Amino acid sequence: MSNLSRLFWEEWRRIFTNKTIVTVMFAVPVIYLTLFGFLYSEKKVTEIPTVVVDADQTELSRELSRAFDADQTFRVTHIVNTETQAMDLIDQGKAAVAVIIPDHLEMDVKAGRDASVLTVIDGSNMMISNTAVRAANTVTKTVSAGVTLKKLEAHGGWGEEGMKLYTGIDYRYRVLYNPTFSYMSFMVFGLAGTVMQQVLFLGIALSVTQQKEAGTWRETLAENSFWAIAISKLLPYFLVATFNLVLTFAILLKGFGIPYYGSTAHLLLIGTAFNLAVLAIGFAISFYSKDQLQATQAAMMIAVPSFMLSGYTWPLMSMPPVIAAIGKSLPLTYFLDGVREVLTKGHGLSHITYQVSVLLFMTLLGLFAAYLTYLVQSKKAAAAAPETTNA
Repeated sequence: MSNLSRLFWEEWRRIFTNKTIVTVMFAVPVIYLTLFGFLYSEKKVTEIPTVVVDADQTELSRELSRAFDADQTFRVTHIVNTETQAMDLIDQGKAAVAVIIPDHLEMDVKAGRDASVLTVIDGSNMMISNTAVRAANTVTKTVSAGVTLKKLEAHGGWGEEGMKLYTGIDYRYRVLYNPTFSYMSFMVFGLAGTVMQQVLFLGIALSVTQQKEAGTWRETLAENSFWAIAISKLLPYFLVATFNLVLTFAILLKGFGIPYYGSTAHLLLIGTAFNLAVLAIGFAISFYSKDQLQATQAAMMIAVPSFMLSGYTWPLMSMPPVIAAIGKSLPLTYFLDGVREVLTKGHGLSHITYQVSVLLFMTLLGLFAAYLTYLVQSKKAAAAAPETTNA
């Protein structure tokens, strides 16, 4: 057997005798592909929360409202009387689409005057805005065609004279927050958050396992309290993460000139809460893992699918409930939602309070998990100490 053949078969055996490598090479791809398959199982964005402004209050306006609700793309959650009320609902995130039916719509259609319906769409998520623009146009034109056919039938005019009776309802739309449908304004913030999370997860996840592999971890446990270890481990990474946060968004907002509308102080707040949550979870992973390879694997299992599951591109409302629940358990979901509220929509502190609270709660959970692991490992280290001394 040649040296090449021998090396090949040795490496082949190593793959199947190392459980970690087998998991990474064979199990992880299946898990991710299954996860992403269920993620997009709906095939398109559906059930977009929609508010209808019915200023006409006629049979035609009610027919339009029913048509939007019947279309699987939309879900009419509110019917209000004024555009101001509808804009408030979009601003609060309770609706992503507003269908504004003007006063005298039915009267104008019957009289043959110009008539139109306006759709206002939250453009901060381009999956929603692109889908909503197309679907709203289809719904409006379908109702418009039905009205026209009824008029032609009533007048018995299907020829050239009948065509003169065609009135129709014009479809107009206005896109908020990202009116130019810019992919740079949409995607870059999400990708930036994903990169920052991945780098931070990897760094902190290796902090404790490095000592475990070096053989100094038991001594550290015996000589220091949990909080002394936690602060000494987390503070350096927190300072680096804060620097990366500032640098990243300075490059995006100032260097590339991406438009933004909110306060950078609020961005720093949501970013700080995000960094703390990632650090706490990564710290718990590092405590639990036996070596750097296992810690890296665990960190990547969380970090890699986070962007897809965060709802930043494919909305959570269009995911199966189980997949959406996984997405809601990830810190990146709340960070990117907060970034969108601040930078894209220009909202203030009241719109990110919930996201900051969830991230801080995740921080506490991560630290608590690390503390429980610390207690278990301290007891094991204490039990092993007399045996070492006697030996």
